[in-house]
Amino acid sequence: MNELEKYISLLRKQRHDFMNDLQVIYGYLQIKRPQGALEYIDRLSKQNETISEIYKLQDDGFSLCLENNIKKLWANEVKVEIDIEISNFKNKIFENEYNKKNDLVNTIFMEIEATDQKFVYIYIFQDELGESLLLANNEAMLGEISWMDEWQQIDMAIDGFKIYRCDFDNNIAYRLIF
Repeated sequence: MNELEKYISLLRKQRHDFMNDLQVIYGYLQIKRPQGALEYIDRLSKQNETISEIYKLQDDGFSLCLENNIKKLWANEVKVEIDIEISNFKNKIFENEYNKKNDLVNTIFMEIEATDQKFVYIYIFQDELGESLLLANNEAMLGEISWMDEWQQIDMAIDGFKIYRCDFDNNIAYRLIF
């Protein structure tokens, strides 16, 4: 699929999602439940604020990848918690080898969602190892970052990326370091 087709496909999906949201709001109003409509609008507003925070990192490829995955989680009623501790990335991480990086992140999200935990924790931060993305199905996995030597390093042919995985019981976490 060429770039124009991808762009058109994204626009069509956004328009479709927007129309679905309008239908939900209209439905609440038709059944005389304005409070339900207001709550739905509030939820949409909070979700859009979350997505906007990701785009403030100034890497559109990275942001689009996360946005698509987060919206899939929301559609499947998975709770998503996001912590962003940096204002923007030093480099555009997804500028080169976008498809490989996008596929990797999509695969991680699918594995995490397959645990049926109904929760995904996303943490974007920087430490002595570099700028990082942590994805986990349990916020408690954040405590495992200090034990990075016990995480399994995954070899991938993606320049500038280090990938680590940690799991126990039904808890999974991935850390991507850029």
